[in-house]
Amino acid sequence: MAKGRKAISDNDKRLRGTDQPCRMTESNLPATISGSSSLQTLPRSGLKGTAKKVYMIVGTELFNRGILDTLGLDLVIAYCREMGLYHDMMRELEKEGMTIKVESKHGYITQVNPKRKIAESALAAAKGLASDFGLTPTSRARVLSLVANAVKKDDFADFETIDEQ
Repeated sequence: MAKGRKAISDNDKRLRGTDQPCRMTESNLPATISGSSSLQTLPRSGLKGTAKKVYMIVGTELFNRGILDTLGLDLVIAYCREMGLYHDMMRELEKEGMTIKVESKHGYITQVNPKRKIAESALAAAKGLASDFGLTPTSRARVLSLVANAVKKDDFADFETIDEQ
C-alpha cells in the first residue's frame, strides 16, 4: 500500500514558491524572502532571545527594501542586540519597579533601579544605529531616496505604450 504523496525536496519547494516554514524539512531555516527575480535568504545573525526576534523583523524589512547587505550586517546585528537588551530590561523593570530600596547605614533609601540606566543607554545606542538604516522618521526619507535611485529601470516600458496611428 502507498504511504501518501512522494516527498518534495526543500529546493523544489523554493523553486515552486511554496517554501513556507511549516512545510520545510531542513533544520535551522533562515528566513526566506522572495526577491523580484530570485529567492534570497536573510543572513544568519547568531543572535538569541529577544535580539533574534528583533533581527527577524527588522532584518526582513531592511532586506525587502534593499537596504541590508552583507557590509551593513554587523551594524544591524548591533542594533538588534541593543534593542533586545532594551526590551529585556524594560520587561524586568515592569516586574521589579522603576525604583528599588537599598539599605544604607542610615536606613533604607530609594534609588533608581540600575536596570533603568542600562535600558536607557541601550536605547540611546540603538537610536544612533537606527538612523543609519532609516529606522527613525527623520532618516527614513534620506535612506528611501538613496534606495529609490538604485531601483532598476523597467526594461519593457517602451513596449507597453500604445502608439496611435
